[in-house]
Amino acid sequence: MSWWSFERRWLAVIWQTLLPSGTPGGLALGARDVPMDRFLDELLACAPRRVTLGARLCVWLLTFCPLFVIGRPRTFPALAEEERRAVLAKLGQSDVYLVRELPTLFKMLGALGFAGLPAVQAEMGLAVRDSSAPDWAGEPKP
Repeated sequence: MSWWSFERRWLAVIWQTLLPSGTPGGLALGARDVPMDRFLDELLACAPRRVTLGARLCVWLLTFCPLFVIGRPRTFPALAEEERRAVLAKLGQSDVYLVRELPTLFKMLGALGFAGLPAVQAEMGLAVRDSSAPDWAGEPKP
């Protein structure tokens, strides 16, 4: 199942908000620095249809939730970085389980790709067991 290009852009903004580059005390690499679009291609090709449909629905929910969460008539990608973080924080405090877990779902999906890259693992200080990048990453294998 392929996603529309605007849905892919929305997800890219979500991942860039959750996995930012160069944060103080954090990693220099972030979601914008690695081929997360190719990871999404791999995920869509290999994951069960209900997973990809669920992820797509969650992208739509998060994209249009700022009106209800912070009272701003904007989409999530149109918000400033601080406002996007505020939306995610408010969602994480919701009494509704599905709403509360929405940011965690995106962190989990993003981390599957992001943390699977040897460069990211090395930056995290993890012992890299296999220095070859996943096939989807398009990086040359040693």
